[in-house]
Amino acid sequence: MLPVTYYPVPTQDLFRRNAERIKNKPYAEYFNGDLWLHDDVLPSLKAPMDPDAMLSSDPADLNTLLDPGHHTVETGYGLTRAGHPYVASLTRFPGCTPEMFTWWFWWHSVEPERYSLWYPYNHVEAVPRNKDVLTRPGLSDAERYIGNTHDIVEYIGPTRLALSVEFVDPAELGLDTGRFTTAGHRAHACARIRGGYMIHLVRKTDEGFELRSRYLLDRTPAPAPDNTEARDRARAFAYELLLHDQIEFTHLSTFLADIFAEFGRQPASPRSW
Repeated sequence: MLPVTYYPVPTQDLFRRNAERIKNKPYAEYFNGDLWLHDDVLPSLKAPMDPDAMLSSDPADLNTLLDPGHHTVETGYGLTRAGHPYVASLTRFPGCTPEMFTWWFWWHSVEPERYSLWYPYNHVEAVPRNKDVLTRPGLSDAERYIGNTHDIVEYIGPTRLALSVEFVDPAELGLDTGRFTTAGHRAHACARIRGGYMIHLVRKTDEGFELRSRYLLDRTPAPAPDNTEARDRARAFAYELLLHDQIEFTHLSTFLADIFAEFGRQPASPRSW
């Protein structure tokens, strides 16, 4: 494991604010500013990936994620041949279960302090538009975020962004959910985001699970081929998004099992928080 040493100045300020506001929360012990990357990720950060290894948001491409094995590139960034930003990211969660992942995707959105646990330097808030589903009796964990939109504020690299994540059933994006069980997929968090789709698919492994993620931003016009400055910005955004994804999910993998053991069985009621 390699320690993360890249902390843009605005994120350093946010870390101090997050550390202060979480002090009296019952889950404050899980707030940890020591962040890591796996050694095998480093080569993927040193150069863009081959565009021929990228997927489009066409269902025929998306459903190759349900085939056995892995793609040629599971972790990488770059621009598609059309000039759209693209990210693929693989993270492993030893000792964790898909159930924990599904629980986390609604639990973290209850209040900003929880969201900060995930990436203490870069996460500001994730606010569900429908807060009623967080406490409504009788819902499954998946029903507490799928069909909901989260308005998110976070840093991608040094840039503070406000974006909306519209969580949907993966079938709405063209994924063949009838293949999920045979493909080993036991959880998911898929969404429409600005410019395209975010895909998170959880595949069970002997050690726990692996998370295969894709950010497919090909639903809006790409920079013109001769607009070098715009294409450079798009490529830099893809790089920062890959780094963000790898750091936040690697960090989550270090405490998800423990925080779920402590809070995951509590009823979805504000009185238990």
